[in-house]
Amino acid sequence: MTGIDFYYQIKPAIPRHLQIYIRRAVAARKKRASNAIWPIDSSAAKPPRDWPGWPEKKQFALILQHDVDSLKGLKKVARLAEMERQMGFRSSFNFVPEDYPTPFGLTRSLSASGFEVGVHGLKHDGKLFRSLPDFCSKVPRINHYLKAWEAVGFTSPSMLCNLEWLAALEIEHSCSTFDTDPFEPQSEGVASIFPFLAPKGPESKSYVELPYTLPQDHCLFIILKETDIGIWRRKLDWIAENGGMASFISHPDYMHFEGAAPEWEEYPAEWYRELLDYIKEKYDGRYWNVLPRELARFWRTIFVVNGRRESTPVRIKPPAAKSPCRQISGPGVPAAKIWIDLDNTPHVPFFIPIIRELERRGHEVVLTARDAFQVCELAAKKGLRFHKIGRHYGKNPFMKIIGLVVRAAQLLPFYLRQKPRICLSHGARSQNLVGNLFRVPTVLIADYEYARTAPLTHPRWTIVPDVISPEGLPSKISHVRYYRGIKEDIYVPEFKPSISLLAELGLRNDELIITVRPPANEAHYYNPESDLLFHELMSRICQSPGVRAVLLPRNKQQEGKLRIEFPDWFEGRRTIIPTRVVDGLDLLWISDLVVSGGGTMNREAAALGIPVYSIFRGKTGAVDRMLEDQGRLRIICDQDDIWSKIAFVRRDKNHVQNNKAQEALQDIIGHIEDIIQIESGRPFRWKDARHP
Repeated sequence: MTGIDFYYQIKPAIPRHLQIYIRRAVAARKKRASNAIWPIDSSAAKPPRDWPGWPEKKQFALILQHDVDSLKGLKKVARLAEMERQMGFRSSFNFVPEDYPTPFGLTRSLSASGFEVGVHGLKHDGKLFRSLPDFCSKVPRINHYLKAWEAVGFTSPSMLCNLEWLAALEIEHSCSTFDTDPFEPQSEGVASIFPFLAPKGPESKSYVELPYTLPQDHCLFIILKETDIGIWRRKLDWIAENGGMASFISHPDYMHFEGAAPEWEEYPAEWYRELLDYIKEKYDGRYWNVLPRELARFWRTIFVVNGRRESTPVRIKPPAAKSPCRQISGPGVPAAKIWIDLDNTPHVPFFIPIIRELERRGHEVVLTARDAFQVCELAAKKGLRFHKIGRHYGKNPFMKIIGLVVRAAQLLPFYLRQKPRICLSHGARSQNLVGNLFRVPTVLIADYEYARTAPLTHPRWTIVPDVISPEGLPSKISHVRYYRGIKEDIYVPEFKPSISLLAELGLRNDELIITVRPPANEAHYYNPESDLLFHELMSRICQSPGVRAVLLPRNKQQEGKLRIEFPDWFEGRRTIIPTRVVDGLDLLWISDLVVSGGGTMNREAAALGIPVYSIFRGKTGAVDRMLEDQGRLRIICDQDDIWSKIAFVRRDKNHVQNNKAQEALQDIIGHIEDIIQIESGRPFRWKDARHP
């Protein structure tokens, strides 16, 4: 084990303040010993042979990159990008894919605004180049994220470098080196302020290495405790004088923007703005600011397409002629037995496309279902093969805990018989308890961030819509994964309307039909205000001629209570309750509007394009806020809103909803298979790798 490997092995146990204290002490000593080569190494100014100069006869090139090391930095990306956009600069934002979830909306927005998105390692843990077999086992996952983000660039965490191994990545450019920086863990620079080619071999294209040439912000302001940008200006002037590439890497994690309280490991973002102002004012019209991928493609055109190839800088060992890892076409996900527990009624239609796709990919899926909320009846109607295990224990908190433990005990024989590799659910706490007990990976798909999980039932992995913040979710931030859209996008596109339900329920085409879902008064997030809104709504319906309500109680107990307390609702069949399990989407389709005290039916209606109103009065989740912002859902806050905001208007039921397949399914399946691959722990086989 090298000294670098040892440091990164023990680093998580060292308090952050102590880490910085040690690094400052070491850096102070190195700075005194490196005056001759830092911040300027005069030998790095030599241009490559046959160098024709930068496009448009620009004096120097300018590359701006931002390595986003953590969730803290992720939250500042939009603000930093807007600063650069307003100043007329373009840059690349590089994300760590398995340390925090990166919203698809953010990467799409950056790309649409003219920025580049890149991959910054796999995890920011200093272990990427620990061994060749370990690195090669990670290559498919890195390539997966490159493809998912439509990225062609890679930056190496902590600037740990192995140009030969990086040749296994599907990239056009990389930044894992520097001209001079004695403060990095691998402190030997390439002694060049120009890009260079790292060849991949005769059967694949090379990639362009873009060494950074300006000191990194964290080193300059946090480690060396500089209090101005003097070193940046001095180095930039020298690079411009020698016609090189000013390549700069900053970290939004350590920038302090106005409006927030500064932290000890931050510097003013205004210093970065000051650097950009300096470039614009002093070198106006003389610098070539392009994205890293654009510069890399230019370099390839000059030194490959035109038949010339410059040598690798003398301080770097030339890369081998072939990639160290044999060509890897995909993750090679092992077939797995996946246990899905259906805990609530909406889980049945949600999991059907997931089950079908998992089985199509060679996985075995086994099902259990809780005897509650018509779960088993709907699963049977949909043709699912399942084992009915356990029941619901009511709304009493003590009985909920008892029920959780009892059902976990009831699930034990099923688990011991089946021995699944992955436990998957949309909120089955008893299954999580069993999986955690036997150290089987538990995967929770969720879409409401305020749902509580009891002790010992926290899932190892959580998959959520990308509008939900990973903070506060039951899994570690590094074990949170995002999918695009909403969960209803998984199955609603497959819906084909049936008009037979209208006649079956005794409804007429000339009536205004409202589907109503009462509040979930047994849920832990229940707020009695929801019932006040529900009662006011039903009062308005009963007073409105030509209006019929289809009421969907949560269970028989709720139905019985409503019939006893409000018999006038049901007079003259003004309000009907289906006598059998009906397809929820069919019911929504024959409705003119939907009012619900729960999330799933609201989102199903929104996905179908049906007017929908929420009387849910718990904490409003990010998904509902997004739908409200999009005008697809209206949130009812008080009894006056029942009369003023809900429009009793018939809709055009001949309108055909766009059933184009959504991205959510492919995202979720991809995450499940990634988790299987990560959790399988299969050692990379030496026969799959070539020794250096």
